[in-house]
Amino acid sequence: MEELSVITLTYEIYKKLITLTTTIDKKYRYTLGEPVVASCSTILEQLILAKHAPKPLKATYLINADAAGELTALKLRAVLELKLANETNILKIQAKLSEARRQIGGWRKSVA
Repeated sequence: MEELSVITLTYEIYKKLITLTTTIDKKYRYTLGEPVVASCSTILEQLILAKHAPKPLKATYLINADAAGELTALKLRAVLELKLANETNILKIQAKLSEARRQIGGWRKSVA
């Protein structure tokens, strides 16, 4: 089965966040590194639920995915501002996350 582009993109972000977390100092890894990965995992979970849900329920899952996306973006911003990882890598992940959130918003509009 062909995967939706937004799910593929989010999965790529998830993998990059996992590797990014390994470079974060231990004192921040469990307070900021692991939670950003967990937030991204929530986005993936909600997108997969939306993919398989009947049309009337899709919007709810997409709203949850968008909210998790915003939370992930804020946590990533904190990682960037605290200079906990390579700035270039974080900026690339943020750009991909923005694209994924844009796609989620488009999907939300199409099911509304």
